[in-house]
Amino acid sequence: MTTLSTRREHPKIKGAPDYDDPAYWDVKFATGKDVGEWLNSGEILIETTLSELEHRPQSDAIPRALHLGPGISKLGVKLSEAFRKQNWPGSYIVNVDFSAEAVRLGRELESGKNADQAMHWLQIDLRSWSDVAKLAPYAPFDVVVDKSTSDAIATSPSVTLSTEYGPSPICPIISEIVKETGELRLSPVELLALHLVPLTQKGSTWVALSYSNIRFDDLGYAGKYWTTVSRTSIKAPQGQTSSFAHTPEVFHWAYVLRRE
Repeated sequence: MTTLSTRREHPKIKGAPDYDDPAYWDVKFATGKDVGEWLNSGEILIETTLSELEHRPQSDAIPRALHLGPGISKLGVKLSEAFRKQNWPGSYIVNVDFSAEAVRLGRELESGKNADQAMHWLQIDLRSWSDVAKLAPYAPFDVVVDKSTSDAIATSPSVTLSTEYGPSPICPIISEIVKETGELRLSPVELLALHLVPLTQKGSTWVALSYSNIRFDDLGYAGKYWTTVSRTSIKAPQGQTSSFAHTPEVFHWAYVLRRE
């Protein structure tokens, strides 16, 4: 049997925020130092998610949604309310975050709901296949909702996977690639995209909001499974742009990716 392992490359820049460290977020969430809403409220993600789900081939089936890195954002609550209005149970929504504090707070909010309406909260590091594999019982997901989580993951080091080092759990999709190449270096967003493949099915949608207009431009091997259907610019909320004359407008970007 082929044994695989990972090697992290490119050390962190000294003084840069530890966006890829769960302990960093635990402190921010526990102390109230994080405002909860990155970029904007994410209303466009709710609208796009509902539109995509309504146009599924089997639109009469109850959809399953995977919400990546919600932190303490209100987006998950809005998604749950949108599901309720469609008579879809909230229990078909799974929130995953690598911050133990975010998961604790999320579960606390859901604790008073009936089981069929309470969203799931799981502590998952989306860069770790041993963690991601725990989502298999909830899959396949019809939609993946990502409000700047791919941005945070993009700050992680690239990962090198090889057949030459000790055993480590690895995504089966990635395993097949490594068997052919011997060694594989993945950007963090490419790693995320490949990890989402076994959790989704052909026709599933990845709806994302990012500050970058090139976030999904180079998915490498993951491009075989994910195609960018649309990329829409959204003017950044007031307060994130300067009031000085001649200052360029700042935009955020809403993406729709389709699972092939």
